[in-house]
Amino acid sequence: MKKVIFSWLQAARLPSLSYILIPILLGTSIAYSKGYSISTYSLVCLLCYGVANQLFIVFGNDYADQETDALNQTFTIFSGGSRTLVEGKLSPKSILYATILFATFMLLLSIYFSILKNDLVFIILTLASIALLYAYSYPPFKLSYRGGGEILQALGVGFILPLFAYRFFSLSFSDFELNLLPVLFLINLSCAMATSLPDYPSDLQSSKKTVTVTFGNLFVKISILILESISFVYLLTILKNLNFPYSNIFICIMVLCILFSFLGLKSKPKEKLLSMFVFFSILFTLSLQIHLILSFYF
Repeated sequence: MKKVIFSWLQAARLPSLSYILIPILLGTSIAYSKGYSISTYSLVCLLCYGVANQLFIVFGNDYADQETDALNQTFTIFSGGSRTLVEGKLSPKSILYATILFATFMLLLSIYFSILKNDLVFIILTLASIALLYAYSYPPFKLSYRGGGEILQALGVGFILPLFAYRFFSLSFSDFELNLLPVLFLINLSCAMATSLPDYPSDLQSSKKTVTVTFGNLFVKISILILESISFVYLLTILKNLNFPYSNIFICIMVLCILFSFLGLKSKPKEKLLSMFVFFSILFTLSLQIHLILSFYF
């Protein structure tokens, strides 16, 4: 029993919950800054929705990518799937059932939210989230293999989740901080690109057209650094009024993330410097969003 529990925890990839929960907290923080009430019950419900969303995504991708993951010898803690199917710890059928279960749970929660708030937008956004994952991983679209998968990731995490959370408390999009959307798209796009870097050999072997396979390792790294730099400048100029106590600490972290990333510019899959590059890209993305959350909260 203990072995099964640990296998499911491995499949859940809990550290990657930050990709989902931080955008939800960002939308919540923006709503709070506009004077909307944030009850503990509502926030817990919203975070439960986020957990269901996360599990739907990781299980769904594990099932869809099991053949490519089996070829992957350069996987890291940031990429290459959970490895539970490859290692035979769980069956493909159980992962598929778990995917369907959490998609259903998301949909049921969105129906509850729509009834509670008298607003059908939650069902629409949930269906859009499910459609993005399906288009990303499954035929006939399978855009993670045909190209464009990183854009779908950026749209789902950078747009849908913050807007979903904001709407949950405000029941409107009219006063959402729309000037945030460009920077949210850019940083989540750069993060999606970064996590494709370690998987280049197996993705190439399985004809998966990630940006790294299409444009090459060095080009993608330079593009990531450019996107991060643009996002950072955007934060300091367009969003210059967003400050909070100790915000300079997060600004320093973001600068260091960009600078330290240069150490891994020429690294290759399986090398520690590449894992370091991916780590700093993820840290930059999360730090910028946490900076925004705290700015709106305070």
